[in-house]
Amino acid sequence: MTNMVFTIRSLKLLCQMVVIGMSMASSLGFSASRSDIQKKITQILSDPSLKNMQIGIQATSLKADEKVFEYHPADLLKPASNVKLVTTLAALKYLGPDYRFKTKLYTDGVIKNGVKNGILQGNLYIKGFGDPLLVSEQLWFLVNDLKRVGFQEVKGDLILDDSFFDLIRTVRDGHPANGNGRDRAYDAPLGALSVNFNTTTVYVYPGSAVGKKARVVIDPDNTYVKVINRSKTLRANTSLTLDASREIGKVSDTIIVTGGIPLTYPVKRFYRNITYPHLYAAALFRRFFKEQGLSVQGKNQFKEVPPYAREILVYESRPLRILVGDLNKISNNFVAEQMLKTMAAELKQPPGSTDKGLSILQGFLQEIGVKDPYQLVNGSGLSADNKMSSAQLVEVLKYGYKNFGVFPEYMASMGIVGVDGTVSLRLQNTVAQGRIRAKTGSLFGVSALSGYLNTLNNETLAFSMIMNDPQDRTELMQGIQDKILLTLCELK
Repeated sequence: MTNMVFTIRSLKLLCQMVVIGMSMASSLGFSASRSDIQKKITQILSDPSLKNMQIGIQATSLKADEKVFEYHPADLLKPASNVKLVTTLAALKYLGPDYRFKTKLYTDGVIKNGVKNGILQGNLYIKGFGDPLLVSEQLWFLVNDLKRVGFQEVKGDLILDDSFFDLIRTVRDGHPANGNGRDRAYDAPLGALSVNFNTTTVYVYPGSAVGKKARVVIDPDNTYVKVINRSKTLRANTSLTLDASREIGKVSDTIIVTGGIPLTYPVKRFYRNITYPHLYAAALFRRFFKEQGLSVQGKNQFKEVPPYAREILVYESRPLRILVGDLNKISNNFVAEQMLKTMAAELKQPPGSTDKGLSILQGFLQEIGVKDPYQLVNGSGLSADNKMSSAQLVEVLKYGYKNFGVFPEYMASMGIVGVDGTVSLRLQNTVAQGRIRAKTGSLFGVSALSGYLNTLNNETLAFSMIMNDPQDRTELMQGIQDKILLTLCELK
């Protein structure tokens, strides 16, 4: 009898352990061999809905330097923002993780006579060196530093110098243009002296009563951006119909707000780019000068700082090691293109241009063993003319991994799957959450995902998946990518 009780208790305990083990396996995921992985991914890709889709995939073990899975890895496809993985790695290599963008202030006055009782009898020069993250907060600090030096009033002109870059402001679809007519923030123009990503924020609030005009606020307020408000306040519980478009003028931009906002709607926010970075910068500098009680009596001019001018102040950005995270995690096109032109100016002499920058990227790819053919037309990936293969992107990732001088910053710049960046909502509450650092790429008909993956067996993979779908089925493409990532995580 005693033996029987012991046996039953043992059996119960064994069953409990099996249940617990199954539960843990379910939460952690099962590991699988390479052949199992290949079979599973091949099965995933056999989905009939993928028939007309172009797909290139490669996943490589970084420890063993052997391919775990590949599917048309050499096919040249549109990688969209995965191009940023090339741009940021080249910038970390050539500019260095500690590189800081500068904005310099000069005067043509003489030290003992130039500033007297807080009054500058001369001109104030501001020269930009491509800082992509010079925003309102930094302008405030810069102007405050200028006041601390002793300036209260400038009798001369405000002269802005953006000669560190060329004057081709935008690069879209592979064709440079001085203005492309598109007003979205992701397509902002470039400039060596740029402020607030060369964008403006439009806030629209409901008016005081139904039928009244909505209230429109431009932030930061400035004299460059004009507003035409044609919007109305609608009844509560009606649909939001607001829109904000940007109309180009000769020396300014006008934001035209149309449609309606319900009375109970809190606020609608729009981000729109501006057309003339140098004019916008001048307006914003003057705005912050005025806010801090520093007056500039003269007019605005736009020309190079003369050799006889004296440097009086240097403002430095955060180091590049931080900026690459601002670039890759949210996929900032403006920062990528500014970085490309900065590399061009620093490595090939000013003015920095997209063409010079692309020649640097081409040399970089050649140096790390990425062979032709491929095609790069800009540094952000905002073009359907960019073409790379998944195998080429994996080579870029492998180079980053092998170079400790840049790898920590490079990997940290990518979004953490299920946690932050453009991959924050993907694969949450799965074994993949927190195990993958990746960069997304999105255009019409394009979904790409490349980065690093840590398997359940603690093996690090470099992977790249590029999908081009003429039907632009984004959810389908991302769903397939997520299934493949989950499968790769199971590798043992």
